[in-house]
Amino acid sequence: MQLAEISYLKIAIALCFLFYVTILDLKYREVEPKIWLIFGIISALFTGIELSIYGLSFEKILYLTASVTIALTVGGLAYFFNLFGGADFFALLVLAILHPWYPTKPAFMLKISMPFILVVLINSLIASIIMPFLNLLRNIRYLKVLYEAKMPFRYKLAFLLLGYPISIHKYLSTKFVFPLILYEKTSEGKLRVRYRFSFSIDEEHYEHQMKLRRLVNEGLIDKNTLIWVTQGIPLLVFLTFGYVFSLIVGDIILCYVFTYILKISAC
Repeated sequence: MQLAEISYLKIAIALCFLFYVTILDLKYREVEPKIWLIFGIISALFTGIELSIYGLSFEKILYLTASVTIALTVGGLAYFFNLFGGADFFALLVLAILHPWYPTKPAFMLKISMPFILVVLINSLIASIIMPFLNLLRNIRYLKVLYEAKMPFRYKLAFLLLGYPISIHKYLSTKFVFPLILYEKTSEGKLRVRYRFSFSIDEEHYEHQMKLRRLVNEGLIDKNTLIWVTQGIPLLVFLTFGYVFSLIVGDIILCYVFTYILKISAC
């Protein structure tokens, strides 16, 4: 088996793996542990075959070690601080094992190459930043609603980028959408409102819906009241995009930083 054939097989494996677990995460927000084990073993097997053809050189071992270390460090810290879910961490680790080095030669590539997983991480992060701008475009028509809302100004600004308004009635039929405005019943039977900028990955959307439904049934809040919510989009979506983008385009962000900001010819 030739190296080029192995690279193409590894790309096919990665695409099948990423699209499959992303669909599972979008539909159920859960991926069975055995799936990670299967893909992890397959990834290790193909990388082992590739190493046997290349030869166990110090350079290749260094790339593999650096790739796995980056995935464990970044993924582990992100998971610890509730920025990643378990699926995101394992997907990152599997990719790091499968692709310790570049599987293709993309359009942009640093002269001093780095572990491919680092490029994927950077491009995935850039992809995730697109969402706030899409929210802003969606929310232009709700500027008056937000202006008239009785909430601190800093939340008004943040909600333009972080979410969108929806009536409680409609919100109760959504899935994997989380409120940025929280309503609670006090011990005196009154309604208390809290605002927030994000939600925890440990939260369940249906728990918020149960609380709101109870408040509506008790007459403490009208079902047509607008609340601001945010999408619970799995990070695997951005990781998949970042992977495909890295295969084709490559280090465009780093090339731009080195060439135009740092004025260093690195690409």
